[in-house]
Amino acid sequence: MKKSSLLTVMLFLFFVGSVFAQTKVSGTVSNNKNKPIAKALIYLDSINSNVKTDKKGNFEVVVPENVKALHVYSSKYGLLSHNFNGETSVNFVYIHGKLPSKDRLAQKDKVSIDYDETSDKYVAYKVETVEAEERIDAVRFLTIYDLIRDRVAGVIVSRDNRIVIRGVKSLSASQDPLFVVDGTILTSISHILPIDVDTISVLKGADAGYYGTQGANGVLVIKTKS
Repeated sequence: MKKSSLLTVMLFLFFVGSVFAQTKVSGTVSNNKNKPIAKALIYLDSINSNVKTDKKGNFEVVVPENVKALHVYSSKYGLLSHNFNGETSVNFVYIHGKLPSKDRLAQKDKVSIDYDETSDKYVAYKVETVEAEERIDAVRFLTIYDLIRDRVAGVIVSRDNRIVIRGVKSLSASQDPLFVVDGTILTSISHILPIDVDTISVLKGADAGYYGTQGANGVLVIKTKS
């Protein structure tokens, strides 16, 4: 067989394999009164698919190979999860109705989905951002670690200023997160003064995936004032 013909066949097989490695899934999302829920977000494992339900509660999403779970998240109703086994139709029903107001995240909040080993289920949590420019008390916070310890939820700062992001599990011996300051990866943030901080964001799970294996223990993103 000529090389050109062989290449054509290989490309064809690759294309066919790619097509069959994806599944188009459609379904509906409704509440306990059988009313559709609009603008609910569809997640594939821990990744936001950027697909939302329409006003009739319908959705359609392409699911890549190896996805283990589908999730739907609504700011009013919370999170529902479904173990995915290649189905082409999945319907979600919030049988318990709306969440109490105190348990809801704001609709504008950025939400991430992660598996929590303690509760043995997936949970939705807010991606925390500290607007330090408005909140910092320069006298109270002498170091960047004091600021993070007091103001950033989901983060543990030890007495010796070691930082661990809650809910992160990795195979790495180290639990230190990746530090990204103004777009640059740093090994230490000790030199940063609290008064110079604009925002601090905590990334984990799929949100930290942009940084590859370096973000396995989560990422602390710091933006300083310009």
